[in-house]
This record gives sequence, C-alpha cells and structure tokens, in this order.
Amino acid sequence: MPGHSDGAVLITGASAGIGRAFSHAFAQRGHDLVLVARREGPLLELAEALVSAHGVSVTTIPADLSDPATPDRLWQELAERQIEIGGLVNNAGFGVPGTLSEVDWARHRACLEVMAVAPVHLTRLFAPTMVQRGGGMIINVASLSAFLPPHAGGTLYYPVKSFLLQFSLAMREELRSGGVHVTALCPGFTRTDFQKAAGGTVESVTFPQWMWSEPNDVVGAAIAAVDRNRAVCIPGLANKVIAAGFKLMPGPLGRWLVRSGS
Repeated sequence: MPGHSDGAVLITGASAGIGRAFSHAFAQRGHDLVLVARREGPLLELAEALVSAHGVSVTTIPADLSDPATPDRLWQELAERQIEIGGLVNNAGFGVPGTLSEVDWARHRACLEVMAVAPVHLTRLFAPTMVQRGGGMIINVASLSAFLPPHAGGTLYYPVKSFLLQFSLAMREELRSGGVHVTALCPGFTRTDFQKAAGGTVESVTFPQWMWSEPNDVVGAAIAAVDRNRAVCIPGLANKVIAAGFKLMPGPLGRWLVRSGS
C-alpha cells in the first residue's frame, strides 16, 4: 500500500462484483480488511473464504450507506475496535433507471447518499488519520460515464460519477503532501450483477462482448494505478479511446451521439 503498509483496507459494496474482486485482491496482498455491504450473509461468506485462503483479518460490518448516519457509525465502531484504516475503496453504488419525475424521491436520495455523500463523508473521516500515519490510499470507483454526456434515463448516474471523478482529483491535490494516493477508477461495462440489481439500468443495452471487462482485470488495473499514484484509471484500451474521443469532440456532437444510441 502507498505510504505505510499498516492499516486495514475499508471496502464498501464489498459483497459482490468489483467490491468482491477488490476484497480478494487486497487479501492476496496480505492486507487486513474491513468489508461493508448491506447484506450480512454474503459478507460473512466472503470473509470466511478470505481468512481461509490468505490468513488475513477480516472485519465485516453490515451497513446501509443510504443512511446519512452510517459513515459516523462506521468510524465510531472501528475506533472502538482499535482498527486503523490505511486504505479506503469507495465502491458501493447502484443505478436508477427512469426519469427524475417518475422515480420515487427516496430512491433518488439513496443514490445520492450512497454514491456521492458517503464517499465524501468517509474520506473526510479516514483521510486525516492516513496523513497522521504517514500515508495511505483512496480509490473512488467512478465510471467511464464520467466522461460521457448524460442522457434521459441516466439522470443522476452520469452526473454523480462525474462528481466522484472531480472529487477524487480535488482530494488528490489536498492530500498530496500527506503521502496519500488518490485514484479515480473509471471502468466501462463490467461483468457484475450491477445491471440486474438496478432492474435494467442506464447500462442495460446490448454491447459487443469485446467492450466488457472482468472485475478482476478492472481491480488489477486500479491497484496498479494507485500504487503508481495515478490520478485516473480507465481499464481497457477501448474505454480509453472512448473517453479520449468524447473529450476531444464538440459537446453538441457528443450529446447527439449519446442521445442517438440510448
């Protein structure tokens, strides 16, 4: 881990998909873990497998990040257990298909809490102690969507991921002198349960197989990037080309392309 090698890695949304892959990858590297997700059963099953395979210490905390009180509760619980955090992976997230007006506000608010407010709050809580200990790392799981124009049906997802990317860049500058590496992970289409869980979300259209990545490949790229203190990680050549293309093309053309393909 960048900076100090001590301290556990806290991973949100750890029970499935990219979060689960992060859990295996950091355990394989010998890091103790704090795994957070809503469902206790999958967390306990994952923890047992990681302890058995790698002999690391794994703390599981079932928690719902859509509750604004959850980050403070996590901080307090870990402080009481005297578990120090040397790495933070803000991975939890979900999509909300449908327009702003047709979806219940509670669902929209939960999306904002989980993917915007909670990562900021957790970073504010744990980053200062990383600096005090001489270093650490933070990975914020954004999306290739952060580089693309939003479209109807992706009303919050695209803007929230753009916010998370910009927040990562800001925190990178703020924590630079403290030895904390901050990387925004911006994967494209990844084979997880994300689309199923969202009920056919903003990324539910059919795309060619070559555009899809495996969670382990995405996570491997992210860890290599944060080790090297890279600001942004876009796994996969095709995704890099897409991000660069939309960055260079005129805004109206990009919005028309996205609108036409949605």
